[in-house]
This record gives sequence, structure tokens and C-alpha cells, in this order.
Amino acid sequence: GFPTEVEESRPHPPDSRDPAVVSACYLQSLDSSISFVSAVTDSAWVNDTPCTDWNVKDVVNHIVDENIWMVALFNGRTIAEIDNEFEGNLVGDDPAGVYERTANDVKAILAEPDAMSRTCQISSGPVSVTEYSKQLFLDTLIHGWDIAVGSGQDATLHDYLAQMRTPLAQAIADNEGYRAVFAAPTTASPNDNPQTHLLGLLGRTG
Repeated sequence: GFPTEVEESRPHPPDSRDPAVVSACYLQSLDSSISFVSAVTDSAWVNDTPCTDWNVKDVVNHIVDENIWMVALFNGRTIAEIDNEFEGNLVGDDPAGVYERTANDVKAILAEPDAMSRTCQISSGPVSVTEYSKQLFLDTLIHGWDIAVGSGQDATLHDYLAQMRTPLAQAIADNEGYRAVFAAPTTASPNDNPQTHLLGLLGRTG
């Protein structure tokens, strides 16, 4: 679907709004997802994932789509102009290669000196690249985990990255409209580690 903004209303880690920190964490999330995608074996692309109705290749196609949107909107294109250009099968017969290429395109954007202060036009209106990156950082992190689980890999996420995106995950869990993007939250315990807590907010267990 078209990019939209989710309002984070819960307490944040002290540095989670710092554009430089957001950029660094998004980069780490992209690197993590590249590692997961590149390790998928040939027979695992059709495996089921925690994303209902999506197999491993479908999830990769989804985050490729998000990478392409990020690059297009960063470079000034509009949703109306793009329309349905990025729909369908974007990964062809080389999902790992296409994902790495599009993820590296996003990493190149994040490396530009003024990247996080620029503005993108998303469906809810103009938004800073910093704010847009917060959402894509969460999606990349969670879907990287989905791919790792679906393909039988060690799906451990970095605790700091999980903690950084927990406020946004909480906002999604609290909002019926946004919740449909992921899944209904599972029961959480105060003793959960950061990864388990984040995943639980988005209807996952791990």
C-alpha cells in the first residue's frame, strides 16, 4: 500500500528521535535484513512465514517494494505519479540479489549529508525523511525476522534495535486501523526481553 505515517505517542528511548541515531539504526536494520535474505536457501523461498498468506519470497518482495518507494519519494516523486508502477512481482528469479541492490540504494540515500532533513510526500502529507525512516526501520526489522523464521535461520534481533522501535509498535498495537498491517498483539509480560516484547506487540512470538 501507499506509505502512511503512524503517530508514536508512547515514551521513547532518550535518543530515538535523533535523526543521526534513526539513520544509523535503519542502516543496521537494512544490513540485518540483507544477511537474512542472502542466507535463504533455494528450497526455502516458498516456505510459510509469520506473515499470514505470505511465503518467504513474498515478504522479500514486500520489503523490496518499500525500498523502491523510499528511493522514489526521497528523489521527489509523488504517490500520484508513481500510481501502481511498483505493484506485482518485483524480485523475479533473484529475490536475494534484488533485495540487496534496493537495500543498498536506500543506504546510499541515508549516507547523503542532508538526507534526514529532507521531506517526502506520503499519503498523509509531507513528512521528514527521519519520520519516514522510523517506520521503514520497523518494517525492515520485523520482516527480516519473518524471513529468518520462515527460512529456518537464527532469528535473533539486536536488543537495542528492538527497544528503539517498541514505541511505534505500541502505537500500532493500540490502533485498530494500523493493527491490521501486522496482527493483533499477543499477551506481553514485564519480564519479556526486548525482542519478545516488540514481536508480541505486532502479533508475533519469538
